[in-house]
Amino acid sequence: MKVLVTGGTGLVGAFTIARLLQSGHDVRALVRDRTKLAPCLAPLGSSAAAVEQVTGDVTAADSVAGAVEGCEALIHCAGVFSDRLQDEALLQQVNVEGTRTVLAQAVTAQLDPIIHVSSYIALFPPAGQVQEADDPVTEPRSMYARTKAAAERIARDHQARGAPVVTVYPGSIQGPHDPTFSIGSQIIARTLRDRRMLVSDSGRSYVDVRDVADLLNNLLETGRGPRRLMCGGHYLLDEEVRQLLSRVSGEEIRALRIPGWLLRGMGRGADLIAGLRGRPFTLTAEAAEVLTRSVPCNDAPGLKDPGYRRLSAEQSFRDLVTWIRQSGKIDSLP
Repeated sequence: MKVLVTGGTGLVGAFTIARLLQSGHDVRALVRDRTKLAPCLAPLGSSAAAVEQVTGDVTAADSVAGAVEGCEALIHCAGVFSDRLQDEALLQQVNVEGTRTVLAQAVTAQLDPIIHVSSYIALFPPAGQVQEADDPVTEPRSMYARTKAAAERIARDHQARGAPVVTVYPGSIQGPHDPTFSIGSQIIARTLRDRRMLVSDSGRSYVDVRDVADLLNNLLETGRGPRRLMCGGHYLLDEEVRQLLSRVSGEEIRALRIPGWLLRGMGRGADLIAGLRGRPFTLTAEAAEVLTRSVPCNDAPGLKDPGYRRLSAEQSFRDLVTWIRQSGKIDSLP
């Protein structure tokens, strides 16, 4: 199958391209800079020479229309994360308008399936004790989460009209060889450097990027129509993560224990101060909600159909810690 992938120089996109090539698919990547793909794929054992690269931008209808032409399926991984207030317009442009453009062009070109990589954040706070793929889209407060929810509404509008849009909701994605050294990897690196970790009385879902890529690869089936699948991964309490990191790193990670109610209060206070300063703190009210009110995700439907591997939490964290150390990421932290 000829598959168009957006966001190929990001963590999910790079691993997805490598997995598709391994499965024998023809891959076309929509990229802004052709020089960036090769160093993203090389650590994964794949060559950019095996990928057809099309220069363009997900927000430009003309370039997206050209990219989808001749393809049979789409995996839309493109997106940006930032907690800087000055990046609000960028988040809106890429995460919302980019999704609008890409999905619309894929539907027009009659691609099947059209896979949209969303996030459990688009459905947060959870509707129940377990997060389900059909939970309603919410109205998050943080600017990043708002854009993921807005993009999710666009995808669901297409699904309601019968378009073969398949939405996947990963939990907190992590993995080695992260080309953007994303926020999740940074938090783990900082924990290793400081040998201490914030521990509340709750937990959240962690999913390995290799599992996400495996699921996306296995979803490349035509004629299944619109679908929604959770891919939350392993739900781990903070204390479990602390013990796991201590074990795989060989270093004792101390716990900074803060009750959930206090952490949420700190987040609200940080938001008030950030409003006066015009610059946010890492801990926001939204982040505190996610850290203290996340619930397990129901991954069972996807694990059964189409089915995908699930690395153990220990293996996932061990590989991430090894890569962080070997790549010198700890020294690059501010």
